[in-house]
Amino acid sequence: MQIAGRAFEVMAVVSPLQPMVANIAEPTFNLPLVIPAKVFEELWGESGLRKFYFNVQDEAMADALTLLTDYQQNSAIGLNIVSRKKMTEQYEAQTRASAVMGYAISVVIALVGVLNFANSMVTAILSRKREFAMIQSIGMTKRQLCQMLLFEGGYYVGMTLVLSYLLSALTVGVIVRAMVEGGFSTFRFTLLPLVCCTPVLIILAATIPYLCFRNLERQSVVERLRAE
Repeated sequence: MQIAGRAFEVMAVVSPLQPMVANIAEPTFNLPLVIPAKVFEELWGESGLRKFYFNVQDEAMADALTLLTDYQQNSAIGLNIVSRKKMTEQYEAQTRASAVMGYAISVVIALVGVLNFANSMVTAILSRKREFAMIQSIGMTKRQLCQMLLFEGGYYVGMTLVLSYLLSALTVGVIVRAMVEGGFSTFRFTLLPLVCCTPVLIILAATIPYLCFRNLERQSVVERLRAE
């Protein structure tokens, strides 16, 4: 490669080459190069160094950062230092912010779903007061009615959990994984949030029918049959 009249040997390609613009008289493109600092000063001595890279071993990383920090504070106040540690901290801060936002949205959606589930069960039970009174009037005992309500609650939560696990595994484990595959981050699929919600739904499936049953039993069968 010829640069400013001097021949250089290409040792490696550190970034993909950008294609030149077509259909113009003098096609040009911007190609970033990494050359020794001494050679740069020989070719363009009137210009300052744009970027300076240090190849430091892992065990000497702390000493090198201390040396550069002292140089920045004493000799080059405007110098910008980007270290591996700083890049790691920036990346962790970004991922932490994204995680907090994602967790907050997940908690809100989970609360809405749980409240909606509870509201659906309560509405389904209280709207059937006359139906329960009729079947009690022909011989169903209170214990049988309570067991039936608990069974219905278990049926609702069972169907909800089965659909939730299947849809989560399909949409997140397959579709979302395919969408983010090949990016700079690592995708990790987990059902832990849904597992945490499972005991809550099971408790609601047992508690809500029992409380609704206790509320229904405050009225006699005759009162419930006469109610419009």
